[in-house]
Amino acid sequence: MAVTANNDTRNIRLGTCRVTYAGVDLGLTIGGVELTVDTSTHETKVDQFGETVVDEIITGRNIKAKVPLAETTLDNLVKIMPGATLVEETGKKRVEVTTGVGVSLLSLAQELRLHPISLADSDKSEDVVIYKAATPGSMNFAYKLDQERVYNTEFKGYPDPATGKLFYVGNDPTKK
Repeated sequence: MAVTANNDTRNIRLGTCRVTYAGVDLGLTIGGVELTVDTSTHETKVDQFGETVVDEIITGRNIKAKVPLAETTLDNLVKIMPGATLVEETGKKRVEVTTGVGVSLLSLAQELRLHPISLADSDKSEDVVIYKAATPGSMNFAYKLDQERVYNTEFKGYPDPATGKLFYVGNDPTKK
């Protein structure tokens, strides 16, 4: 009996991923990275068929990645908080954060790459890449005795204004 691509246990994937944003590795995560693609549609109905849907048209698609960053460093905070600036004075660091009112997230958006750690760095065959991703910088973490502090970061993808492309899965289409 021949094994087909749809009946092959080697196609089952497990494992975590490495997250890079604007080419910079964001470090370790806790709880798993979650990727969600939502597609909205409009159902078309006509009088002659009553409540039966006769067609359905895609009206939009959105992608987001929830990334629980375990390395809660000041450098990471600046990367995930629009309007944040790392200030270093006399060898001491702090992050100063503005309100961010009026900041366009698209203007700050960079490439977000999720790369399975089970693959060699050079093997991009299963990477998920959002062309333009940004995070508004919302934060919520607890100071608890028995729990790590985590930057629960949510990146949202935006279509590339030049190409209209939102994301791709697999090898980089610009590299032959």
